[in-house]
Amino acid sequence: MKAELAGDLDWNELEKTTELQSMTPVVATMLTKHCRAAISPEICQRLREQLLHTARVNLAAVHEWQRVVKVLSSAGVSVISIKGPALALIAYRSIAMRQFTDLDLLVRPTEVVKARDVLLNEGYRLSSPVISDSDTELFRSHNRELGFVNEEQGTLVELHWGVLHEMFPFQLPVDQLFESAWPQCRDGISFLSLSPEYLLLYLCAHGTKHNWNSLRWLCDIACYVQTVQELDWGICIRQAEAANCDLVLKHSLLLAEQVLGLDLPPAIRDYVWEDPTALALAKKAASFLFRENGELGYREALCYHLAFAKGWRDGIRFVLVRVFVPEEPDWQKVRLPPLFYFLYYVVRPVRFVMRRFSNTES
Repeated sequence: MKAELAGDLDWNELEKTTELQSMTPVVATMLTKHCRAAISPEICQRLREQLLHTARVNLAAVHEWQRVVKVLSSAGVSVISIKGPALALIAYRSIAMRQFTDLDLLVRPTEVVKARDVLLNEGYRLSSPVISDSDTELFRSHNRELGFVNEEQGTLVELHWGVLHEMFPFQLPVDQLFESAWPQCRDGISFLSLSPEYLLLYLCAHGTKHNWNSLRWLCDIACYVQTVQELDWGICIRQAEAANCDLVLKHSLLLAEQVLGLDLPPAIRDYVWEDPTALALAKKAASFLFRENGELGYREALCYHLAFAKGWRDGIRFVLVRVFVPEEPDWQKVRLPPLFYFLYYVVRPVRFVMRRFSNTES
């Protein structure tokens, strides 16, 4: 790192890239801790200011996170905190080391309506598009999440009743996530988290879902594996295979090893390296990082996700759901009353084809 700093480094470009990849706290910490002598006083001061800013923003978010979780729990709603401040405390051991823009909360499907009502009573409004205000319409989202915003607090809450879109061939069962959830207490902050094994699988699946268009998600995995001592690799592999996430797990760990130098235990390294498909997918995923245009073409992303299908039935189902099942952007673009919801199954493929011809992504 010091050799690169000694060269003609474009600091403005570095700051732009780290901000784009949501890596500012990590990069600023590493530079000020290990390379201070190679950095000008002005740059050091700027890095410290960035760290302080992130810490202030995150601390305010933590206060609201704890308040929301408390009121939901008081209403009898079980909540698992995923990503955001929970992941910062577990994987990075510091609330200031990971940037996050919203609070991701997982609840059981049977408690979504109750959780919605609690959030509305606490000053939040529903920001996700829905067909109507009826309780049944809340579950139209096949992404299994609803967004809420509190303008006064400046806080976004993503309420999940599943951790992945229903179309993906790899899934993590919500009932098992709650059955295996771990109570955590970090820096005096108590919360319910995914079990160590399921949290790793979730991080791998989340990055895969989004085609690894942020280096932060890969850094999450590397920091998590290096930090968490309770992770049982045998259980993790069995859970991955049961949830059709084994290839997701293998190629994600390979990606973290090859890009970030993650030091895997020998047995796990043998497990991931023995799969040629995982090696090929890790290579493909590595090519997604730092794309200048930021987005993949539709065909490239589709082929990548199809590689995780177990058999042609999974593959066909994935494509059909991707093309024909209506989603929030369709509801926003065309407003139809609930009685005519079936027409969205015509609107969706028409908009899908139009976007393909106009070279835009959904």
